[in-house]
Amino acid sequence: MSESVTNPDSGAQANAAPAAVPATATDAAAVTTVTAHFKLVFICVTVITVLTLMASLYIGIFVEKPTEAAKSAMDTCSTLANLGFGAMVGLLGGKAVQ
Repeated sequence: MSESVTNPDSGAQANAAPAAVPATATDAAAVTTVTAHFKLVFICVTVITVLTLMASLYIGIFVEKPTEAAKSAMDTCSTLANLGFGAMVGLLGGKAVQ
């Protein structure tokens, strides 16, 4: 009692040649190359951002009674981490636009 359902077009589709995808100028523009220089800059910005964020968190968490200098250092590290994040977004956005 096994019945099989067949699609009448399945044989025609199996024998048809696959459609060729035309190569246009927009396809060539969609390819983004990442150079070694870009990788170096992005990795350096990422490392500096992470280090300043960790320093800011360390001062905020582990220094019980921070002095004015410690507060200033924490604010500076926090600002540098924010700027680094913005730089990473800018680098990626600029690379995506190219």
